[in-house]
Amino acid sequence: MATLSIKEVSNRPDKPQSAETFIKKIMHEENFASDFKADEGLFSSHFITVMYDDGTKKEYRPSTDKNKNQKLIHEYIARGPFVKGIDVVGTLTGQTAPKTIKVSKLLKTEEFGGQPSSGKKINLGIKFEKDLYAKMYECLEGKKCVGPYSKAADYIIKESSKMVKSSAIEFEDTGKRNTSRPIVASGSSIYINPKNPDRHGALLSDIDIVHKSGKRSYLSLKYGSTLTFMNAGVGKIFTESDMKKNKITTPAGKAILEAFSINEKMFCDVFNKYGKNKDKFPSVKIKPNMSALKSLLSTGIGSDYWMVHGQPGGAVHFWYMDPKRNNAFSKVSGDITIYYGGKSGNGKRIDIEFSNSFFDFTMNIRNKQRGLYPSHIMLDYKSKDAIGKTKIM
Repeated sequence: MATLSIKEVSNRPDKPQSAETFIKKIMHEENFASDFKADEGLFSSHFITVMYDDGTKKEYRPSTDKNKNQKLIHEYIARGPFVKGIDVVGTLTGQTAPKTIKVSKLLKTEEFGGQPSSGKKINLGIKFEKDLYAKMYECLEGKKCVGPYSKAADYIIKESSKMVKSSAIEFEDTGKRNTSRPIVASGSSIYINPKNPDRHGALLSDIDIVHKSGKRSYLSLKYGSTLTFMNAGVGKIFTESDMKKNKITTPAGKAILEAFSINEKMFCDVFNKYGKNKDKFPSVKIKPNMSALKSLLSTGIGSDYWMVHGQPGGAVHFWYMDPKRNNAFSKVSGDITIYYGGKSGNGKRIDIEFSNSFFDFTMNIRNKQRGLYPSHIMLDYKSKDAIGKTKIM
């Protein structure tokens, strides 16, 4: 198994999540174990000492003060590009004496993008889709559905059939279907094509339930804590030449900036000055163009499909994205905050956070292809109970 490197656990541009995972484990954050797999055995971390390229050192030690821990996490990520070395202090399992080891002595486990001990890395999202699809077929064929996702499969078939008042007769795996949903600008309006939210159900579907009447129920399958409504390419919207000139000229690019009241020069500076500027970019509360934002959200969310959200532990959350509720789903309330440079203030991205009664949203514009300038805009979300979730074990 490969070992970790300084670049991977400090602030590697193409995989910033590795740095976040590393420091959250060190700071003993909730849902993160403080243990690491080392070449000498299981190693329980106590704190780290980080050496920076300006000759300074900084100790990152967890405390009972959560706010203090969060500040240290943000500082560690922000100063990531300037890390020269990291010493990890802790104890090996079965020993009591503290030991200091280099990051290069920690193994690159699946948590950091490496291979699991069993060999082949498992994509849990794909596994969830395959397991649920297979279980649904068991139920449809009249077999006794038992085991993981059996109750969920039975419930989904019956509820979707009840809604369209027609029995399920077949399933179609549509997950590999090429369903582009590009961003389109028309004047000051911006939306995900097609403009009618109801037409997105078929595009977002991973499994179609075919009913006797000919109608279809669309199932969008997701797995994990944070989900994504939208993942659209923006390489031709925020072009490298425009970014370098601090002037966005494309209609869609202008519409996105206007919709979120994004400062054009600061937006470009985030990418142009990446790795060159030690000062953090600010976070700013904004008043967006609500009409444009609502249009983008209503089509990004879409409607007329069932959300099937797999959870660790085998539970499944299930709810219908009702066209009649799309209007409410896409209305924003409360503060909207832009984090130039991301939460750290030094990343090659901007994050925008906002909420309503049904979802907590995070939109980001960043490069996810190992380059510098924006390649994608993504709308991540966490659902709230008001959406009307049914939990099936």
